[in-house]
Amino acid sequence: MQLLPLLFTFIVQAVFATVPMSGVSVVDDLGREVSLLSTPQRIVSIAPSITETLFALGAGDRVVGVTNFCNYPPEATTRNRIGGITNPSIEAIIDLKPDLIVLSMEGNVREDFTKMLSVGCPVFVTNPRTLDGIQKSIRDLGLLTDKTGNAALLLQTMEHREDSVARMVTKTRKVLLIVSLQPLIVVGRKTFLAEILELAGGMNVAGDSPSTYPTLSREAVVAANPDVIIIMTDALADTGDLPGLFPEWTSLKAFCSHQVFRINSDIVSRPGPRAIDGLVALYKIIHEGRE
Repeated sequence: MQLLPLLFTFIVQAVFATVPMSGVSVVDDLGREVSLLSTPQRIVSIAPSITETLFALGAGDRVVGVTNFCNYPPEATTRNRIGGITNPSIEAIIDLKPDLIVLSMEGNVREDFTKMLSVGCPVFVTNPRTLDGIQKSIRDLGLLTDKTGNAALLLQTMEHREDSVARMVTKTRKVLLIVSLQPLIVVGRKTFLAEILELAGGMNVAGDSPSTYPTLSREAVVAANPDVIIIMTDALADTGDLPGLFPEWTSLKAFCSHQVFRINSDIVSRPGPRAIDGLVALYKIIHEGRE
Protein backbone atom coordinates (compact mmCIF):
# COMPACT_ATOMS: atom_id res chain seq x y z
CA MET A 1 0.00 0.00 0.00
CA GLN A 2 2.91 2.33 0.64
CA LEU A 3 3.75 2.16 -3.03
CA LEU A 4 0.47 3.81 -4.02
CA PRO A 5 1.36 7.33 -2.82
CA LEU A 6 4.72 7.08 -4.60
CA LEU A 7 3.05 5.82 -7.75
CA PHE A 8 0.47 8.62 -7.56
CA THR A 9 3.24 11.23 -7.13
CA PHE A 10 5.13 9.82 -10.13
CA ILE A 11 2.02 9.94 -12.33
CA VAL A 12 1.22 13.52 -11.32
CA GLN A 13 4.80 14.62 -12.01
CA ALA A 14 4.76 12.89 -15.38
CA VAL A 15 1.50 14.53 -16.38
CA PHE A 16 2.58 18.01 -15.35
CA ALA A 17 5.94 17.54 -17.08
CA THR A 18 4.08 17.33 -20.38
CA VAL A 19 1.70 20.21 -19.77
CA PRO A 20 2.46 23.17 -22.05
CA MET A 21 3.78 26.37 -20.55
CA SER A 22 1.10 28.41 -18.81
CA GLY A 23 1.71 31.43 -21.04
CA VAL A 24 4.34 33.76 -22.43
CA SER A 25 4.46 37.23 -23.96
CA VAL A 26 7.23 38.32 -26.32
CA VAL A 27 7.67 41.66 -28.09
CA ASP A 28 8.29 41.11 -31.80
CA ASP A 29 10.33 43.23 -34.20
CA LEU A 30 7.35 45.43 -34.99
CA GLY A 31 7.11 46.33 -31.31
CA ARG A 32 3.94 44.25 -30.85
CA GLU A 33 3.44 42.19 -27.72
CA VAL A 34 2.51 38.69 -28.83
CA SER A 35 1.00 36.49 -26.12
CA LEU A 36 0.56 32.73 -26.16
CA LEU A 37 -1.52 30.87 -23.61
CA SER A 38 0.29 27.59 -24.23
CA THR A 39 3.17 26.15 -26.20
CA PRO A 40 2.35 26.22 -29.93
CA GLN A 41 2.02 22.79 -31.51
CA ARG A 42 1.23 23.80 -35.10
CA ILE A 43 3.59 26.46 -36.41
CA VAL A 44 3.66 27.94 -39.90
CA SER A 45 6.98 29.51 -40.93
CA ILE A 46 7.02 32.05 -43.72
CA ALA A 47 10.78 32.44 -44.23
CA PRO A 48 13.64 29.96 -44.71
CA SER A 49 15.65 31.56 -41.89
CA ILE A 50 12.74 31.12 -39.48
CA THR A 51 12.31 27.49 -40.49
CA GLU A 52 16.01 26.83 -39.94
CA THR A 53 15.90 28.49 -36.53
CA LEU A 54 12.86 26.50 -35.38
CA PHE A 55 14.49 23.22 -36.37
CA ALA A 56 17.80 24.24 -34.76
CA LEU A 57 15.90 24.90 -31.52
CA GLY A 58 14.40 21.41 -31.57
CA ALA A 59 10.91 22.61 -32.45
CA GLY A 60 10.92 21.26 -35.99
CA ASP A 61 8.39 18.59 -35.14
CA ARG A 62 5.85 21.36 -34.54
CA VAL A 63 6.42 23.07 -37.89
CA VAL A 64 3.46 22.10 -40.08
CA GLY A 65 3.85 24.60 -42.92
CA VAL A 66 6.79 26.22 -44.73
CA THR A 67 7.46 28.22 -47.89
CA ASN A 68 8.54 26.77 -51.21
CA PHE A 69 12.04 28.06 -50.48
CA CYS A 70 12.50 26.32 -47.13
CA ASN A 71 15.02 23.61 -47.99
CA TYR A 72 17.05 23.22 -44.81
CA PRO A 73 17.31 21.06 -42.85
CA PRO A 74 16.23 18.23 -45.20
CA GLU A 75 13.30 17.45 -42.89
CA ALA A 76 11.84 20.85 -43.74
CA THR A 77 11.20 19.70 -47.30
CA THR A 78 8.67 17.17 -45.98
CA ARG A 79 6.42 19.86 -44.50
CA ASN A 80 3.32 21.26 -46.17
CA ARG A 81 4.06 24.07 -48.65
CA ILE A 82 2.16 27.31 -48.29
CA GLY A 83 3.59 29.19 -51.29
CA GLY A 84 6.30 31.79 -51.65
CA ILE A 85 7.80 34.21 -49.19
CA THR A 86 6.08 37.20 -50.74
CA ASN A 87 2.92 35.43 -51.94
CA PRO A 88 1.92 32.82 -49.37
CA SER A 89 -1.47 31.16 -49.76
CA ILE A 90 -3.74 32.26 -46.94
CA GLU A 91 -6.09 29.38 -47.78
CA ALA A 92 -3.26 26.84 -47.42
CA ILE A 93 -2.28 28.37 -44.09
CA ILE A 94 -5.84 28.27 -42.75
CA ASP A 95 -6.16 24.61 -43.78
CA LEU A 96 -3.17 23.79 -41.57
CA LYS A 97 -4.98 25.16 -38.47
CA PRO A 98 -1.87 26.86 -37.05
CA ASP A 99 -1.62 28.11 -33.50
CA LEU A 100 1.35 30.34 -34.38
CA ILE A 101 2.49 32.04 -37.60
CA VAL A 102 6.03 33.42 -37.78
CA LEU A 103 7.11 35.70 -40.60
CA SER A 104 9.80 38.20 -41.51
CA MET A 105 8.96 41.61 -42.91
CA GLU A 106 12.28 41.50 -44.79
CA GLY A 107 10.70 39.20 -47.34
CA ASN A 108 7.01 39.51 -46.62
CA VAL A 109 5.08 42.63 -47.50
CA ARG A 110 2.73 44.56 -45.23
CA GLU A 111 -0.28 43.21 -47.13
CA ASP A 112 0.79 39.64 -46.28
CA PHE A 113 1.11 40.60 -42.63
CA THR A 114 -2.40 42.03 -42.61
CA LYS A 115 -3.75 38.86 -44.17
CA MET A 116 -1.99 36.73 -41.56
CA LEU A 117 -3.76 38.61 -38.79
CA SER A 118 -7.08 37.56 -40.32
CA VAL A 119 -6.26 33.87 -39.87
CA GLY A 120 -7.20 34.11 -36.21
CA CYS A 121 -4.04 32.89 -34.48
CA PRO A 122 -1.02 34.71 -33.03
CA VAL A 123 1.33 36.23 -35.61
CA PHE A 124 4.94 36.92 -34.63
CA VAL A 125 7.30 39.03 -36.74
CA THR A 126 11.05 38.48 -36.52
CA ASN A 127 13.16 40.64 -38.79
CA PRO A 128 16.87 40.24 -37.91
CA ARG A 129 19.25 42.37 -39.95
CA THR A 130 22.38 42.15 -37.81
CA LEU A 131 24.15 39.47 -35.79
CA ASP A 132 22.57 40.91 -32.65
CA GLY A 133 19.23 40.70 -34.40
CA ILE A 134 19.82 37.04 -35.22
CA GLN A 135 20.59 36.36 -31.57
CA LYS A 136 17.40 38.14 -30.51
CA SER A 137 15.40 36.13 -33.04
CA ILE A 138 16.76 32.87 -31.64
CA ARG A 139 15.98 33.93 -28.07
CA ASP A 140 12.48 35.09 -29.02
CA LEU A 141 11.62 31.89 -30.87
CA GLY A 142 13.08 29.91 -27.99
CA LEU A 143 10.68 31.67 -25.62
CA LEU A 144 7.68 31.18 -27.88
CA THR A 145 8.36 27.45 -28.34
CA ASP A 146 9.41 26.79 -24.73
CA LYS A 147 12.94 25.97 -25.90
CA THR A 148 14.87 28.58 -23.95
CA GLY A 149 17.51 26.08 -22.85
CA ASN A 150 18.13 24.97 -26.41
CA ALA A 151 18.29 28.60 -27.51
CA ALA A 152 20.94 29.35 -24.90
CA LEU A 153 23.05 26.36 -26.00
CA LEU A 154 22.69 27.29 -29.66
CA LEU A 155 23.76 30.87 -29.01
CA GLN A 156 26.70 29.68 -26.94
CA THR A 157 27.87 27.42 -29.75
CA MET A 158 27.49 30.19 -32.32
CA GLU A 159 29.43 32.63 -30.14
CA HIS A 160 32.23 30.10 -29.64
CA ARG A 161 32.55 29.53 -33.40
CA GLU A 162 32.48 33.26 -34.06
CA ASP A 163 35.25 33.87 -31.53
CA SER A 164 37.33 31.04 -33.01
CA VAL A 165 37.23 32.60 -36.47
CA ALA A 166 37.94 36.10 -35.13
CA ARG A 167 41.06 34.80 -33.38
CA MET A 168 42.38 33.31 -36.62
CA VAL A 169 42.18 36.58 -38.54
CA THR A 170 45.61 38.20 -38.68
CA LYS A 171 45.21 40.38 -41.78
CA THR A 172 42.53 41.90 -43.96
CA ARG A 173 41.98 41.75 -47.69
CA LYS A 174 39.85 43.94 -49.94
CA VAL A 175 36.72 41.98 -50.83
CA LEU A 176 33.85 42.57 -53.21
CA LEU A 177 30.82 40.46 -52.27
CA ILE A 178 28.36 40.30 -55.16
CA VAL A 179 24.67 39.55 -54.64
CA SER A 180 23.48 40.06 -58.22
CA LEU A 181 25.21 40.56 -61.57
CA GLN A 182 22.44 42.08 -63.64
CA PRO A 183 22.05 44.62 -62.16
CA LEU A 184 25.37 44.61 -60.32
CA ILE A 185 24.34 44.64 -56.64
CA VAL A 186 26.85 44.13 -53.84
CA VAL A 187 26.90 43.96 -50.06
CA GLY A 188 27.12 47.41 -48.54
CA ARG A 189 26.75 48.17 -44.83
CA LYS A 190 24.55 47.66 -41.78
CA THR A 191 23.62 44.03 -42.49
CA PHE A 192 24.64 40.81 -40.79
CA LEU A 193 26.37 39.85 -44.03
CA ALA A 194 28.54 42.97 -43.87
CA GLU A 195 29.33 42.07 -40.26
CA ILE A 196 30.43 38.51 -40.93
CA LEU A 197 32.47 39.68 -43.92
CA GLU A 198 34.40 42.02 -41.62
CA LEU A 199 34.71 39.37 -38.89
CA ALA A 200 36.17 37.01 -41.49
CA GLY A 201 38.93 39.51 -42.25
CA GLY A 202 37.40 41.06 -45.33
CA MET A 203 37.63 44.80 -45.95
CA ASN A 204 34.38 45.50 -47.78
CA VAL A 205 35.12 47.69 -50.80
CA ALA A 206 31.51 48.89 -50.71
CA GLY A 207 31.49 49.40 -46.95
CA ASP A 208 31.31 53.19 -47.24
CA SER A 209 28.14 53.08 -49.25
CA PRO A 210 25.09 54.57 -47.49
CA SER A 211 23.01 51.67 -48.82
CA THR A 212 22.77 48.15 -47.43
CA TYR A 213 22.89 46.62 -50.90
CA PRO A 214 24.16 49.28 -53.33
CA THR A 215 24.23 49.03 -57.11
CA LEU A 216 27.76 49.55 -58.46
CA SER A 217 28.97 50.47 -61.92
CA ARG A 218 31.48 48.26 -63.70
CA GLU A 219 33.95 51.15 -63.54
CA ALA A 220 33.57 51.41 -59.76
CA VAL A 221 34.67 47.79 -59.40
CA VAL A 222 37.74 48.47 -61.56
CA ALA A 223 38.58 51.51 -59.43
CA ALA A 224 38.19 49.51 -56.20
CA ASN A 225 40.43 46.73 -57.56
CA PRO A 226 39.53 44.10 -54.91
CA ASP A 227 41.90 41.37 -53.81
CA VAL A 228 39.05 38.87 -53.67
CA ILE A 229 35.72 38.69 -55.49
CA ILE A 230 32.97 36.49 -54.04
CA ILE A 231 29.69 35.86 -55.85
CA MET A 232 26.49 34.28 -54.55
CA THR A 233 25.80 30.87 -56.08
CA ASP A 234 22.32 31.90 -57.18
CA ALA A 235 23.82 34.83 -59.13
CA LEU A 236 26.38 32.88 -61.15
CA ALA A 237 26.74 29.21 -62.07
CA ASP A 238 30.43 29.35 -63.02
CA THR A 239 33.07 31.99 -62.29
CA GLY A 240 34.52 31.22 -65.71
CA ASP A 241 31.59 33.13 -67.20
CA LEU A 242 32.63 36.45 -65.61
CA PRO A 243 35.22 37.53 -68.21
CA GLY A 244 32.55 37.31 -70.87
CA LEU A 245 30.25 39.53 -68.84
CA PHE A 246 32.88 42.00 -67.62
CA PRO A 247 36.02 41.70 -69.80
CA GLU A 248 37.59 44.77 -68.17
CA TRP A 249 37.69 42.94 -64.85
CA THR A 250 40.35 40.50 -66.04
CA SER A 251 43.03 43.03 -65.08
CA LEU A 252 41.87 43.18 -61.45
CA LYS A 253 44.05 41.76 -58.67
CA ALA A 254 41.39 39.17 -57.88
CA PHE A 255 41.48 37.79 -61.42
CA CYS A 256 45.24 37.94 -61.81
CA SER A 257 45.73 35.96 -58.58
CA HIS A 258 42.80 33.58 -59.25
CA GLN A 259 40.87 34.84 -56.24
CA VAL A 260 37.35 34.75 -57.67
CA PHE A 261 34.95 32.43 -55.86
CA ARG A 262 31.32 31.47 -55.40
CA ILE A 263 29.64 31.06 -52.00
CA ASN A 264 26.46 29.22 -51.03
CA SER A 265 23.74 31.86 -51.12
CA ASP A 266 21.68 30.16 -48.42
CA ILE A 267 24.26 30.37 -45.66
CA VAL A 268 25.09 34.03 -46.22
CA SER A 269 21.67 35.43 -47.07
CA ARG A 270 19.51 33.83 -44.39
CA PRO A 271 19.62 35.57 -40.98
CA GLY A 272 19.55 32.41 -38.88
CA PRO A 273 21.88 29.97 -37.12
CA ARG A 274 23.77 29.13 -40.32
CA ALA A 275 25.09 32.69 -40.56
CA ILE A 276 28.06 31.34 -38.61
CA ASP A 277 28.58 28.72 -41.33
CA GLY A 278 28.71 31.67 -43.70
CA LEU A 279 31.36 33.31 -41.52
CA VAL A 280 33.51 30.17 -41.65
CA ALA A 281 33.05 29.86 -45.42
CA LEU A 282 34.05 33.50 -45.94
CA TYR A 283 37.18 33.02 -43.84
CA LYS A 284 38.23 29.98 -45.89
CA ILE A 285 37.73 31.86 -49.15
CA ILE A 286 39.47 35.07 -48.07
CA HIS A 287 42.46 33.56 -46.28
CA GLU A 288 42.81 30.02 -47.62
CA GLY A 289 41.61 30.50 -51.17
CA ARG A 290 39.15 27.64 -51.10
CA GLU A 291 35.39 27.37 -51.32
